[in-house]
Amino acid sequence: MMKNYRNIIRIFIVALSVMPLVSFAQIDETLADKQANEATRQLYDYLRTEVWGKNVMSGCQAEWNYNINDAEKIFQACGKYPKVNVFDFQHFDQSWIDYRTSTALQWHRAGGIVAFMWHIHMPTNAFAENQSDWTSFYSGGSKPCHISPRNCAVEGTMENRIFKKKLDGVASLLLYYQQQGIPILFRPLHEAAGGWFWWANDGAEAYKQLWKYMFEYFAMKGVHNLIWIWTTEINDPSWYPGDEYVDIIGRDGYPNGNTTHISQASDFRSMQKAYPNKMLCMPECNSVPSWNNMKNDNSLWLFVAPWCGGGAFDHGNDNTFWRSFMSEEHIITR
Repeated sequence: MMKNYRNIIRIFIVALSVMPLVSFAQIDETLADKQANEATRQLYDYLRTEVWGKNVMSGCQAEWNYNINDAEKIFQACGKYPKVNVFDFQHFDQSWIDYRTSTALQWHRAGGIVAFMWHIHMPTNAFAENQSDWTSFYSGGSKPCHISPRNCAVEGTMENRIFKKKLDGVASLLLYYQQQGIPILFRPLHEAAGGWFWWANDGAEAYKQLWKYMFEYFAMKGVHNLIWIWTTEINDPSWYPGDEYVDIIGRDGYPNGNTTHISQASDFRSMQKAYPNKMLCMPECNSVPSWNNMKNDNSLWLFVAPWCGGGAFDHGNDNTFWRSFMSEEHIITR
């Protein structure tokens, strides 16, 4: 009897040793976009079965537009590139930058994952349809944008005409990348419940309609290479567009004074409870969570990416950290 008991204990211990730290058994198997192309479905399956709960992908930001500046700096520090580079469509309609250069394609072909966020500039004067000089994505500050998210999703309004021009411009770029075979982690309309961006101006219900409008508009345009990331501010379920419009949940982690590479496990637990069928990522942060802290806290984010403008090497993210972090067996690099 004692021998059988010991055998049962051994089997249990072995089973625990091979189990992923974070379960992915409940994660949605299909993308929100049911017409997603093969490359995008393959990337999602890779994230779900090979990364989630087992490994963490390293990441970084572009410097507010379309570049790999921070990725190059990290490579100089440790000899390895991050896996995920987060570009920003913020300046897509400016003449000084060309989002059709081969930057994204080269990153993709080198084994990296292409991600895009979008700080959407809109006229600060909601009654000036042709205004171009004064635009902003903030709802406050010295140049607040008073545009109505509710009207942006209503056909025929002035705001809708402006918003559709923005969508058309980005859709053409997404289709260009799609033709090149590039699947994209796409994170628009982020941090809505925080209230500092114009897309929060009319509250949660209008925000959700705006998200759905963008989702359906891109699909109507033939864009099917997106994995949609929605960003939570924690305890903001009223702002969530719904499982059918979202693939991954993100959290921008900026604990005050954080320089110790904490895992931010409390946020991870809250998100896991609220969204049990979704993978969780940290697409912005100050101090990058260390592998040991994430592992010990059973809080393995899908990917982590420090903010740009010096953030990649601030808050304890020095060269020594990057060399250690990027050499960990379970941290995925490019």
